[in-house]
Amino acid sequence: MNTDEDAELIHKAKDTAVQYLKDKNKLNVEITYAKKFPTYVTSKVDINGNVIGHAEEDFTISVNYETQETSDFAISPELEKVLIENGTYPNTNSLDK
Repeated sequence: MNTDEDAELIHKAKDTAVQYLKDKNKLNVEITYAKKFPTYVTSKVDINGNVIGHAEEDFTISVNYETQETSDFAISPELEKVLIENGTYPNTNSLDK
């Protein structure tokens, strides 16, 4: 893969991560770092970022650049508090919401 193709895969993965976090967790985020792994290792892009205006509310997430599926979502304790408060932290949503 050449650099332009890698850049396009990273761009799509970033867009996927931003939309996922907006839809799933009601967050407006900015991406601060993204790295595509070599194809022989995995088909993923690792992404770091934070909630816009709140650098301490940071996260990491992986996006499979072949399927655009997200995985490996990890968050800071500060972001965990926000997700619990807005009811989007895993296991805090009731079935009737």
